[in-house]
Amino acid sequence: METLEREYYYALTTSYDGELVHTLRVSDMLEAVKAWDKCIDHGNAKEYATYNLSDPIGKMYTKTFYADGRIKVK
Repeated sequence: METLEREYYYALTTSYDGELVHTLRVSDMLEAVKAWDKCIDHGNAKEYATYNLSDPIGKMYTKTFYADGRIKVK
């Protein structure tokens, strides 16, 4: 069986009000965690920002920040 190599192992996506605005792909876990830790508010979104971090085994972590101050983390 052939092993497929990836250029990256982690993906961090940023969406404002349901629209994808940025994707960061990295192979280093520390770099991915540092970028994830910078996701602290609703950014330029009018209503809400959603940040998703996917790891190599398929686990996805999600943070949603609303303009009214609510925060939802999964």
